[in-house]
Amino acid sequence: MQISDAVVREIDVLRQHEKVIGRLYAAYARRFPQDRDFWLGLSQEEEQHAAWIESLQAKVEQESSGLIVNRFPVAAVSHSIDYVNKLIDNVDRPDLTPTKAFSAALDLERALLENRYFEIFETDSVELRRVLQSLAQGTQGHVERVRQAWQRSKQASLPRPLPA
Repeated sequence: MQISDAVVREIDVLRQHEKVIGRLYAAYARRFPQDRDFWLGLSQEEEQHAAWIESLQAKVEQESSGLIVNRFPVAAVSHSIDYVNKLIDNVDRPDLTPTKAFSAALDLERALLENRYFEIFETDSVELRRVLQSLAQGTQGHVERVRQAWQRSKQASLPRPLPA
């Protein structure tokens, strides 16, 4: 089955988005060595998400049921890619704190869920649905883990009362 160039482009833009987020997390790992393992773990998972998305194209070409794309916001995802690249460019700014990094990551992960980027694809294929569901679940897990890290970071940055 031949899939349209538009579907290929849409899948590729989503893959690029996951990869650039992974690069951001790797940059945060370098910038904040105290949180290195946390950020590297997320970065590796984003790379895995990108690989899953890449596998969608091959699966779609094999499956007779195909893949239907509804309302894919290529411009919005491309804008987000540009934004993440700017975050990467600014990772060494002295005013970037761990809390700000966690906040930016939380915003990115939440946006993926709120915009339902993994729900814009429809298919009758159980295997394709499983991949899409895994992407959504992985992103939900990232939201929770980043939110918890952000809360810990905020607590750690609060001024401590002076002893009486």
